[in-house]
Amino acid sequence: MLASMTGSSRKRGMFEEPDMLAKRQCVRNPEYQAAFQMFDRDLSGTIDLQELNAALQAVKLSVESGTPQAVFTKPFNPNTMLWLAGKYARQGGGHIRLQEFCEMLQYLESVKNIFTQIDTDRTGDISVSELSRALKLSGFNVTGLPDGGGDALSLAVAEKIGRAYDADGNGVLTFDEFVQLRLEWDSYLDNWAANVAPDSNAISPQQLLAILEAIKASLEPLHDLAFAPAVAGLSGFSPSSFLGPMFYNSMFKVPRPFLHSTAEVLIRKCAGGGALLTFEQFCLLMEFLKEQKKKFTAVDQDRSGAISLEELGVAFAQSGLPLPLEQHLVCMVV
Repeated sequence: MLASMTGSSRKRGMFEEPDMLAKRQCVRNPEYQAAFQMFDRDLSGTIDLQELNAALQAVKLSVESGTPQAVFTKPFNPNTMLWLAGKYARQGGGHIRLQEFCEMLQYLESVKNIFTQIDTDRTGDISVSELSRALKLSGFNVTGLPDGGGDALSLAVAEKIGRAYDADGNGVLTFDEFVQLRLEWDSYLDNWAANVAPDSNAISPQQLLAILEAIKASLEPLHDLAFAPAVAGLSGFSPSSFLGPMFYNSMFKVPRPFLHSTAEVLIRKCAGGGALLTFEQFCLLMEFLKEQKKKFTAVDQDRSGAISLEELGVAFAQSGLPLPLEQHLVCMVV
């Protein structure tokens, strides 16, 4: 069963991670070592992202019968590989060392165990109802009611969250897609914890601004990795598609932090008119911002962080709604 709420920590349930002692000891795992050495053919002490997927497939687990069984049976898609590199290979420009490789495998095995617990019907995918229940057991209670998780509102929220990571649009989350959700929400959890007191569950507009700037800084290495030489040959990877909905420092040519007034409006929108934002509402806010960022960058072709009248006219025309050009209008990201 998924671990329940303990103390003020938010790294619980479906967001649980191995402890520090386990992370230090994972490098001793002979299966991890063998998989790494198989692909470190030049004995450089690193493997690159193009080799990483194959290395992950090489990890075997001895089951009760004594027959080795693959831990990860399917290759990860390129976007998942970049998220993993952002967490474990950001210092190496897409090249990963043995210690980080072992920590990554330990993390993925932990996530796989959690995924298996959530997948109660054993289909190999996570449905909306399963995700809603897992969020509830992880302390993510949308309604605030003790029996939240199976009600219509909780299911609707879980559906919205799941849809953001359902790359193939089949209505369920595969393990690969679930790993992406975990990696991205890990960054939300870490930045919330760094800016909010442990005993607090609501933030002000000023705290929201601080968290958003911290998230942008923490995700900046993903932008650098997306254009690193080690990633250039990664089959099926598109930097613009990967970075489209993401918030990072250099997403526009001119840095444009959110205004305090914008933070107030966002909180009112996601908090039902309230002046403070809970953690659950914050996570939903991030999904909303990702949707808006993706739409904005599709129009802001020069990445200036501002939509010119011409760009706005093109966007309206593509939607079948011609825009009068006699006005001088610039829509800014705030």
